[in-house]
Amino acid sequence: MNNLWIRPATEDDAETITELTDAAFGTPEEAQIITQLAADGDSLASLVAHNDREILGHIQFFKVWVDGEDIACGLGPVSARPDVQKRGIGAGLIRFGLTLMEGSGRSHCFLLGHKEYYPRFGFSADLAAQFSGPWSGPNFMAKALTETGPSSGELTYPAAFGA
Repeated sequence: MNNLWIRPATEDDAETITELTDAAFGTPEEAQIITQLAADGDSLASLVAHNDREILGHIQFFKVWVDGEDIACGLGPVSARPDVQKRGIGAGLIRFGLTLMEGSGRSHCFLLGHKEYYPRFGFSADLAAQFSGPWSGPNFMAKALTETGPSSGELTYPAAFGA
């Protein structure tokens, strides 16, 4: 999509992010996670994609602890407004956000998502299987962001996930 910019979300964006996330997922649960991550101080990055007039997409990154160390991150939810989905907004947010997380020194990024979509960004269920935590299976994936991160460990997620 042309003329698309990505920037950190502000407090003024909260209502729009909630509406966009509810519309994209069809339920309020994902937006509630975003709100709680911010309230609990577990958000690492909340980014919006906009076209200079309106917000079209959002992505959330949050803290994930490996063996009790705050060294990894989680991705999700990521959403695009339903009328502009499948135009690269989510992909742009994912790539930008992963670069930001890598630059901040996070060792890995974990997510629970579509097993056909996320491998194109380097996510692997095989890598995630080396870690133990609240989720497992083909939809639980990880991406190494550094070469020096742990190869296994116990994952702890923020309270927002109820895990």
